[in-house]
Amino acid sequence: MTNKAFAATLLVLLGVSFLFMSFPPAFGQLGINIYTVTPTQAIAREEINVQGTIDTSNGEYRLYLGNALVASNTSEGFYVNANFTVPELPGGDYTLILRDVARRINATSTFTIQTGYFIKAIKPSSPSQLQEGNEVALNVTVTGGTAGTTYYANVTVALPDPLLTEYSQMAILSPSSQTGTAHTQITFPSNASQPSGSNTNFTGIYKSYFNKTQELAVDEFFVGFTNAAEYHRDQFVVIRAVGYQAGQSSALKIVNQASGGTVYTETVTASIGGTINASWTVPSDVAIGTYQVTIIPEGTQKSIVDAQTFSVPGFPVRFRTLNLAGEIVPQIFVEATDQATGTVYSGTSGSDGLASINLEKGNHNVSAYWNDVRVGQIGVSITGESQLDLTSELTNLKITVQDKNGFLIPSVTLRISYRYTTTKDGTSRTGSASGQTDIAGNFHLNSTLPKIDYTINASVYGRVFNSANNTFSNIPAAPTYNVIILFPSQNLTLTILDYNQEAIPNARLAMGEITSGIFYVASTDTEGSADMEVAFGVYQLRIYKDTVLLNETIIEVFSNIQTDIRCILYNLPVSVLVVDYFGQPIPNMNVVYKGPDGTTRSETTQANGIAMFNNVIGGDIQIIAYPTGLENYYEAVNLQVDSSTAVQVKMGKYILLGVFLIDISMFATLVIILVLMILFLVLELYRRRKLKPAEAKTNTNSNAK
Repeated sequence: MTNKAFAATLLVLLGVSFLFMSFPPAFGQLGINIYTVTPTQAIAREEINVQGTIDTSNGEYRLYLGNALVASNTSEGFYVNANFTVPELPGGDYTLILRDVARRINATSTFTIQTGYFIKAIKPSSPSQLQEGNEVALNVTVTGGTAGTTYYANVTVALPDPLLTEYSQMAILSPSSQTGTAHTQITFPSNASQPSGSNTNFTGIYKSYFNKTQELAVDEFFVGFTNAAEYHRDQFVVIRAVGYQAGQSSALKIVNQASGGTVYTETVTASIGGTINASWTVPSDVAIGTYQVTIIPEGTQKSIVDAQTFSVPGFPVRFRTLNLAGEIVPQIFVEATDQATGTVYSGTSGSDGLASINLEKGNHNVSAYWNDVRVGQIGVSITGESQLDLTSELTNLKITVQDKNGFLIPSVTLRISYRYTTTKDGTSRTGSASGQTDIAGNFHLNSTLPKIDYTINASVYGRVFNSANNTFSNIPAAPTYNVIILFPSQNLTLTILDYNQEAIPNARLAMGEITSGIFYVASTDTEGSADMEVAFGVYQLRIYKDTVLLNETIIEVFSNIQTDIRCILYNLPVSVLVVDYFGQPIPNMNVVYKGPDGTTRSETTQANGIAMFNNVIGGDIQIIAYPTGLENYYEAVNLQVDSSTAVQVKMGKYILLGVFLIDISMFATLVIILVLMILFLVLELYRRRKLKPAEAKTNTNSNAK
């Protein structure tokens, strides 16, 4: 490789390294993309959903269709989920742009605006309706059109079945170059532009078409002979029916569809122009329901008989069901009796405490029922849509459990039962409820029936403690009534004994009830006894002598109890055996016993190496052994003592030689010296034994000479 090639390669590598060092990857980014457009082509005014991602977490985005801003918002993380309505623009293909505002980068997709065709009849606001002989305006519209292109609308109106009669008219529309929308309005029927004979003389559904053969658009409208589709009491029903012969007599009849009963009849006569005009005032005692009105002429009949329905719907009335405390109560059955007709209307309150019932104008008796017991009644006068309060005689029952000192008891299980008699049929029923008292010792049974008896069984640990006084009679009708259940007390006598079964005076007792937290403190007398009156329950008992915890146990107090508790940590014997390196007992060693309260006692080992400690307190203790005068040369043992114990302490630094206690290092030195001396003697003997034969040989040789 040449020097130039090497230099070029080095520069490339350095450049790549610089890029990676300067612009670390943004973990979690998904890039800016448009993933789905639903649908990808549509007409103006349709809803479109766009989903995608941008590079900025929780960043601002904008959505454009061509140059038109159609949506803007903040992403959820990197995710974009946007909806927009297709604007009125000329038809064709457009670029859909998703823009990350912070990063100033875009993602694009293609979207097509199609040509849309619409036809719509302009109708009176409900409940008013078109009447026979009225003209109706038809809006004819093209969206997404191409500027410079002429669109032709063949507008057809079909009369109600079974006439099979249609009337058509041609309309010309030219779209705007800016919006691509063209609009015109046609009046049907119109003597100026409609074909001869076109009319709205019949009651029924009319259909209008935009180019019927192509089915580009269709709409329908209803023509009747009353001026509205619904009425209320005391309102006027205005009737206008056309297409009759001049002076023709007809029978006008109004019938309640539900009952079949006739509520009104009248003989009406057509005018010179063949129009029947009549009116009827809705009576103040008419029932809610649907009514059919017909006009039956004498002689020549119309091609379609004039028959239609209208309704008397009543006004929506919402009753807010409340208890005596003014709180909403769900599931209250509400009955409203119309005084004019005796008709009963009903509804049930939901979780919001509202029962919705349609009632007509007039006076009504309204009753509230709780489990078929009437608990409230009011009279109301209805004049229109309204919301009224209906208070029920229902009480909030607050059940409090406390001891004789007023301490509130939590977590008490309550089982409640009661019996009541229904209002409508006089039957006897039972009810029940259950729960636990809260941290404040209370349980709430809201919106319950007063003036009856309740049985409330209270228990802890599965034991009922108020069976002798569990009935609460004739609960008063009050906003809130507080029932007090007294938590019983028991006599508890404890005798505290030590390891030797002897009484421990002045021991401190601390008792905490496991569930309620009630706490008692007492001290034993000279005979080791303590008498207490404690609340019903299960207690954690701790026994102290001074600051030392002698015992901890669980004690159940569900009746009067007298019992002994033995503290085996108190006044127990502990023997300490001190041995040397080889396990030989060492006499005259100082032994210190350090109890859990920090107090110390000292003893000296006897000839058998044992130091005896009687009447000590067990627990976490420490034993220290050391030779007399050598306090800094000790051995210590830490252990848990919970019974009579024999402890061995090994003085690994010492060896007992006769009556002397020798440091093991000194002993090792003496052993080494002794070994060296023995070795020296052995070597010296060996040397001398070798010298004797040599001397003998020398003497023999001398004698021979």
